[in-house]
Amino acid sequence: MDEKKKLFQMALNLSDPPWRVTSIDFDQAEGRMDIHIDFRSGSRFLCQECSSECPVHDTIQREWRHLNFFQYRAYIHAREPRIRCPEHGIKTVNVPWARKGSGFTLSFEAMVAMLSQEMPVSAVARIVQIHEDSVWRILRHYVDEAKKDQDISDLSVPGIDEFSVEKHHVYVTLFYGTKNSRAIHIEEGKESDVFGKFIMKHPFLDPSGIDHITMDMYPSYISGAKEYFPDSSIVFDHFHVIKMMNDTLDRIRRKEARANEILKHTRYDWLKNSSDLTDRERDRLMSVKSLDLQTSHAYHFKIALQRLWQVNVSIAEDYLRKWISRASRSRMPDIVKLGKTMKRHLDGILEAIKSGINSAVVEGLNNKIRTAFKRSYGFKAQEYRDTIIYLVAGGLKLPTIN
Repeated sequence: MDEKKKLFQMALNLSDPPWRVTSIDFDQAEGRMDIHIDFRSGSRFLCQECSSECPVHDTIQREWRHLNFFQYRAYIHAREPRIRCPEHGIKTVNVPWARKGSGFTLSFEAMVAMLSQEMPVSAVARIVQIHEDSVWRILRHYVDEAKKDQDISDLSVPGIDEFSVEKHHVYVTLFYGTKNSRAIHIEEGKESDVFGKFIMKHPFLDPSGIDHITMDMYPSYISGAKEYFPDSSIVFDHFHVIKMMNDTLDRIRRKEARANEILKHTRYDWLKNSSDLTDRERDRLMSVKSLDLQTSHAYHFKIALQRLWQVNVSIAEDYLRKWISRASRSRMPDIVKLGKTMKRHLDGILEAIKSGINSAVVEGLNNKIRTAFKRSYGFKAQEYRDTIIYLVAGGLKLPTIN
């Protein structure tokens, strides 16, 4: 074997018999390279069913798209053998460079999977010069295969969150493993029965092994968690509580800004953490927060609520009850309403403080999914949507280029 063939044989990991590179054709005008591989005469192959060495029955000439050779498209050509097994009959042999039924090599598919985690499928298809449908078939195969190996036996603190997947309020419920930072299940809708469907589709999951469930205060989620995970503690963490406070504060500001122009263009001054404010935003906030405005009063309620996570755990309940009491006497309907919500969900808020559980993992993964959706302008098919969610947030073991 000449040095060129030997080099390509090593690059293709074909150092062992029976496969060998027989010829290499390079067409600069067409921008392609064709690598021809064959097996030695008299070779025997293992039956995939019983591992018996069997003789070749016949062959089928096949072509596979491989990684580019510099800027040139590369293709592998070979006779795909079929063996005759005394016990299992005629079987197609798995070639070492590609999976059965695929027109692409394993390395090519690994590159497609890696690129698709970082950019839209349409862009990946354009870069590697294949049809979008081919990219989706590759992604679905590897995502589905990786999900089969997904182990959630150690799941103790799932995070639950709704996710808008289309316009007009079409939602899915995402189940996350907060310990391993991964999306573990997708269920259509956001009703209470999504918890039952989750359990049904994961028969090895023991509901009694779930210690806590972190979620927002959506009533259907609360009732579903209580019904299907009766032994688990529900927690409403810092993120969800402050988000409600910010929504309330912004609602008050918008109403008041209609009659007071000083509040216009100040939205993020009130909503940001003080440490995140720019100098300009901080100066603007200082100039208005001391004024006798409902927005200013609501802002002080926000600051006081944020301190709940800074006080000693032993006095957290007393602190929160006092905050709720002050909210009920605030004479601001939106703050009064928020105080009532806090009172109804007091146990879950305090459990989050005592346990130290938060939904930072959930929010981080949600942001990754939103980014993937945004750069792809949504997905027309449900299977595409779910594939991308698991691809970018599922923590799956996907192929890599060797």
